Amino acid sequence: MADAAPAGPVKLVILPRTRLGLGRAGLRRHLETVHGPMVVGEPAVSGGFTGYVHHYAQDLAGLPLLDDHDAVTVIRFAEPAAMAASKASEAYRLRVGPDEDNFRERDGSIALFAAERVVAPGADDALPKLLVFRAARGVDIERWALALAAIAARDDVHGVVTNLARVVEGDFPFTQFDEIGLAAGADPTVIAGVLADLAEPVLAPAATRHLLVEPVRFI
Repeated sequence: MADAAPAGPVKLVILPRTRLGLGRAGLRRHLETVHGPMVVGEPAVSGGFTGYVHHYAQDLAGLPLLDDHDAVTVIRFAEPAAMAASKASEAYRLRVGPDEDNFRERDGSIALFAAERVVAPGADDALPKLLVFRAARGVDIERWALALAAIAARDDVHGVVTNLARVVEGDFPFTQFDEIGLAAGADPTVIAGVLADLAEPVLAPAATRHLLVEPVRFI
């Protein structure tokens, strides 16, 4: 978990680098059956959470992928003090924190704060969700959110959120990312193509990576 949170509500995004030898299935099994329930079962750790969702990576062909990350965790707090209390708790220091090393490599794992702009509701719990990460600079998030309204209106899209990222742990070149909730039967490669077309006149050219994920909500 990370320090130096922004003022106001906190959206903490964690991208563990999958522990060597564990694999995607093993990572999901540990998060879903061990770590997630452990966190929820420790009120000193999770009592201040306003949201706790693990997103598990799914197979995705035809797009450049975000390598070495088979899960994305989003934890929400109403205020920075709640996050600080969670991390400082004995339960986190003695049980939850040490368990993180059972599923992730410290080297390559990422934590960031996300400043989000909800373009259309529904993406948080959409099944599945397309995450699009960009190594973009100087992003005008309001202008980009206006452009994203076009994709939010599609029948195969169920919610759109765009975020500016501030990395606080690890080395991560991606400074902006979108969360696109997909309706049943949606083709993520088509959606990614539409996003690329929308980005061309608004965002400077930037390296882009993708993850197709299945969210599972714990809180």
